[in-house]
This record gives sequence, structure tokens and C-alpha cells, in this order.
Amino acid sequence: MYGSRARIGYTSPPLTTEVFPYEFYKIVPAGVTLVITTLAITDRSQSEVDQSYALSMQAARAMVAAGVDVVVLGGVPINLSRGDSTDMARALAEELKVKVSSSAAAQEKAVKTLGCRKVVIAQPYDDSQNERQASYAKRYGCEVLGVAGWGSALREMGGIPRHAALEMGRTLMRAHPQADSILLPSPAWPTVEAIELLEREFCVNAVSATQAAIWDALRLAGVNDRIEGYGRLLREF
Repeated sequence: MYGSRARIGYTSPPLTTEVFPYEFYKIVPAGVTLVITTLAITDRSQSEVDQSYALSMQAARAMVAAGVDVVVLGGVPINLSRGDSTDMARALAEELKVKVSSSAAAQEKAVKTLGCRKVVIAQPYDDSQNERQASYAKRYGCEVLGVAGWGSALREMGGIPRHAALEMGRTLMRAHPQADSILLPSPAWPTVEAIELLEREFCVNAVSATQAAIWDALRLAGVNDRIEGYGRLLREF
């Protein structure tokens, strides 16, 4: 059957989700499949976040009933809307008897695994979201040297060009050569093709939200393949 090695459940925040499934299947080995539920985020209002939290809990239970091996709860704002995401995931895992992670937990685990300390952040939203994205990196224990936004609305992220993350990462690294890592938050825009190129060009770590979530889910599911082409995280850990 499809998913003979692992079936990974993912609650995707945007009501319309395009990029994450495509990049998921670029990365995962044969025998791993995605079980996805989209939530209610179009503008990231507080009411949408609250609604999406409730939907994500409902979706997680439905995914487990369908037989997934791991559940990943997407959306850092949703993950943190009720406090510590680790506590939330742990409680849900105990209830459902499967492994549960979140986008926030996966990214924190990734940056700590790679030893990221001084980071720059290329994010897809407009610059009004720079401080929000920096605050997440600080939660993960990083010093933020610079942040830049592409300027896209959430509903338009499927139209961000594939070269955007690479160009932004290069610009940030040239402005902050002392950085040891580049963070690419949000799984709603194309990032995974930039990871390897940025790491090789600047001898730094590159972590994207998509890459981190997939890596964490694979390892939790017992899929320990070392995957080439998408950064040190998937290749070495």
C-alpha cells in the first residue's frame, strides 16, 4: 500500500494549501505518505487562530483513527496559542497513543540539533512580520542578526517564485557574514530548493519550516534514511 513505511499526518494552517505537499514529496523516500488537513487561516486573525487550534485537535484525532504513525501540528502561531507547544503535543500524544510533534517543536529541535546560534531570517510575509518571526527564533535560543520579508500575503504564497528564498538568503548573508545559520520560516512558500545551495555557498546551516517538520516526522516514525540534497539536517541527523 502507499505509506508502507510511514503515514504522516499534518494539519496545514492555510485554508488553501499548495506548496507543502509538493515539497513533502520531493523530500521523503518511497513508502512515506502525507495525510493532510487544511485549517482556517487566511489572514491570521485571532479568531482564525482560535478556530484553527480547535480544528487541528479534531483533525489529529481523525488522522489517528485513519491509522497515521505520526501527527505534526502545523502553524507556529497556532502551536503557541495555548502556551508551550511541547506540553500540548505531549498531552495529545498520551491521549491518542501516537507520536505528536508541532511546527514550533520541529524547528526548535532542528536549530538545536544543528547548533544554530547567530541567525538571519528570510520570511515570506511583509516586513511588519519581521519582529514576530524574530521572536520565534529567540524562543529557540538564537541571536537574530537580520530579518527580511518578501512581502507576500498568505493567500498569495503559492505564487512566490522558487528563487525568492535563495535570493533573500544571499542578501542577508552578505549583510551579516557573521551569521552561522539561515532560517526560512513558514511552509507555505517554496524553500527546500534553496537549502543546499545556501549551505554550500556560505558554509552555514539552513533550516526551513518545511524541512524541519518533515525531518522530525520521519525520525519520529522510525524512517532514518539520510536524504541528500536538502541540507545537513536531513543528510546527517
